[in-house]
Amino acid sequence: MYDTIHIEKQLQQLPHKVAQKSIEPFEWCGLQWSPHYSTHGYIVYYKSAIKNLWLQLKDDKLIIKNSLHKFYLGNNYEEFAFAKAQHAIQLLDNHFPFSIYDAIVKHIACGIVIQEDPQPIFESWADYKGKFPQVMRNGTKIYGAHYKATEYNIKGYDKTYEVKNNERQELKAPYFRFELEAKAKYYYARKKDPIPIYKVQDLVNKENFKRLSEHLATVYKAIKKKPMIPYAALQPKEIKLIAAMNDKEVVKGLKKHHKHSYLLDRKNYSKLLKTIEENPFNNQVIEKIQSQITEHLKS
Repeated sequence: MYDTIHIEKQLQQLPHKVAQKSIEPFEWCGLQWSPHYSTHGYIVYYKSAIKNLWLQLKDDKLIIKNSLHKFYLGNNYEEFAFAKAQHAIQLLDNHFPFSIYDAIVKHIACGIVIQEDPQPIFESWADYKGKFPQVMRNGTKIYGAHYKATEYNIKGYDKTYEVKNNERQELKAPYFRFELEAKAKYYYARKKDPIPIYKVQDLVNKENFKRLSEHLATVYKAIKKKPMIPYAALQPKEIKLIAAMNDKEVVKGLKKHHKHSYLLDRKNYSKLLKTIEENPFNNQVIEKIQSQITEHLKS
């Protein structure tokens, strides 16, 4: 379930070559490091890599970024349960003569993959907490949607297409990936049900893994989905309300110039949606996401 990480380890002692501001590549912890320069010719940091993970020695910190899932499995569409995530972090820790378990977690992404046709899933998304989805595009191809905020980015996309486009690999079935990328403080600073993700050691706590998994499912359920609308059974004003609440520019105008009316319309819209039959396909997707999360928690 874990994917992209950004962790920072405070170093008690810098490598000798870093302290000297060496302009030559050097070896440290069994890895080759080379200087990375600013546009003005100054050394900004030293960089290296372990498989797909990007490493930086910057100031007095070791910074590690990129997909933990891909580091361990070589991809991020196969199942990545707790035991595997735990082992992946152990393997990463083994690369260094010091512990990375006390490294600070700055950013973490959690994701789940289900076998399902992706397009009708992300096309069914309406708003999430008043935000409208933005499309994920590669050229003219729209392959997903996302909601972006300061602390988080929610993504849902065609994993089969993404793997074919980036890895030149054909998956044998249609797969949809749902992912929440967030700053760590998004979790521990939440007013309701905070999740204590401060250090790497918190990522190998099974209770935290469980709660992150459950939160991922909760976020998906909180995305409003476009219902199967029985237009013949609705009043014209109800149809107009649905149209207005699903128009990004109309909502933006109401929020900016008529906030009270917007809040009232949104309340009435939410009530109306509860009276409309849910699209059974949306329930099927939720069940599959929940089932995958349950499997991830078994180990």
